[in-house]
Amino acid sequence: MVFFNRKGQDDTPEVVMLDTEVYSCSTESCNGWMRKDFASADLKCPLCGNETTAEIRELPAIQN
Repeated sequence: MVFFNRKGQDDTPEVVMLDTEVYSCSTESCNGWMRKDFASADLKCPLCGNETTAEIRELPAIQN
C-alpha cells in the first residue's frame, strides 16, 4: 500500500492583494520600481538612478 501525506496542501495562507502606491522608473528600458513605504528620499530609480513617477499597482500585502 502507498500512503500520501496531504498535510500542508490545504494550509497555504491566502495571498491578500492590495492597491499599493509605488514609484516606477520613467526610463522605457528599465523595469525598476519601489513601494512608497520603502522609497529613497530622492525618489531615484534603485536600478538605474533615473527619475521615477508615482503609480498604483496591485501587489501582495507585506506580512509583519
